[in-house]
Amino acid sequence: MSVKDRLYRPEFFAFYDHTAIQGRVEEMAAKGWLLEKPGNFLWTYRRAPARRLHAAVTYFPSASAFDPGPSQGELTMEEFCAQDGWRLLARWGQMQIFISGAEDPVPIETDPVTQVETIHRSMKRAMLPGHLLLAAVILWQIFFQFLQFRRDPVGYLVSSSSLLMLPMWLLLLLATLHEVGFYFRWHHKAVRAAEDGVFLPIRTNRLLSALLLGGAVLLLLFSGIGSRSRLGILLGWCALYGVILFLTSRVRDVMKRRGSPRWATRLGTMGAAVGLTLLATSGMTAAIIRGDLWRERSPAETYEFSGHTFSVYHDPLPLTVADLTEPGDVRYSTEARREETFLLARTRYSQDTLLGEGPGHPELDYTVVEVKAPFLYGLCRRSMEKEDPLFETAYRPADAGPWGAKEAFRMYRRGEADDRYLLLWEDRLAEVRLTGLPLTPQRMAVIGERLKNA
Repeated sequence: MSVKDRLYRPEFFAFYDHTAIQGRVEEMAAKGWLLEKPGNFLWTYRRAPARRLHAAVTYFPSASAFDPGPSQGELTMEEFCAQDGWRLLARWGQMQIFISGAEDPVPIETDPVTQVETIHRSMKRAMLPGHLLLAAVILWQIFFQFLQFRRDPVGYLVSSSSLLMLPMWLLLLLATLHEVGFYFRWHHKAVRAAEDGVFLPIRTNRLLSALLLGGAVLLLLFSGIGSRSRLGILLGWCALYGVILFLTSRVRDVMKRRGSPRWATRLGTMGAAVGLTLLATSGMTAAIIRGDLWRERSPAETYEFSGHTFSVYHDPLPLTVADLTEPGDVRYSTEARREETFLLARTRYSQDTLLGEGPGHPELDYTVVEVKAPFLYGLCRRSMEKEDPLFETAYRPADAGPWGAKEAFRMYRRGEADDRYLLLWEDRLAEVRLTGLPLTPQRMAVIGERLKNA
């Protein structure tokens, strides 16, 4: 069959939504396309004469997508359906889709109680475990976001990608719970209706599900905008995820064609998924370590030292070594890395000597946090003042007058004074580390003035 005689169409039906599935099969048949292979995201249709057909979706709870072929029970059911003019069109795990060209075909299932129970048994085996596991994974991701925020509130709030992750996971959780909740709501009503001899049709709210999923996807895409490294990692994972899905499905199909038992096909498919995921993770990690995906921007130049290549930047800095002392004939790399959201902005500045320049040259390393939302000032202050029990570091109050700051603190490590300072103003905080630059009142005044207006 040529490519033009096949149609690949994305479909997003809930597995239990047989009402909508029947409608789509009938709609496509009327347009000249018969369903050939359903799937989780992509359905395959083949060209056929346009006809008005009736479709029926049934479930066989003991069936599985890992079975090498239909069981005897499924074959028997297929024979009985054929006697009433129904022809099997496709199978999808526990689902069988039949079509009939009769004007008024005999219904395949006539007992509402049995029909509802069959659907429920199939859902307990097919949909519900996967959805509940997905919900558990999403809840863990939400918990992980709170852990990240607790560990470094400033770093979390200056990252647009981090800020978008929490609402993205919440939308995915709502989409998952909506799917499960909608099914249980329908099942509760359907059981009562079946007792009265009526089968309650399923009509899912696909628009709401699409909006929730679409919103999550948009937030995920927006989280990568503005960050070359994150966008590269995101696109890389999306591509790898698609490859993993394709290859694992191919492993499953090959094992089914060879007649492997259900347990072997399931084990082989799971093994392929785990193995490919580990391989993809290793590859992505290696790419990040090499810098292929992690590097936000290209350096101004590079140099070699001890057989390794290092980057050099020439970013303008609000405060340089030359503002505090005569730097001498020394080569420096000056770098400014800024992260910003509507809540906070954080810029990390550094002026480092190139390797091989010799020891003892002065260097600077400072970070300026601009607080755009005043209610976050206290949180930023507590985060930057926080003690580190592991390295036994803590900030102690210092004289703020020479710095021209509202408050000043000096870091102590294991009880000994360190060359790191924390300066506070009305709307910003600055952390400064000095190397090879003894402090004088004049230098303190210059540092405070430059960082206050950075």
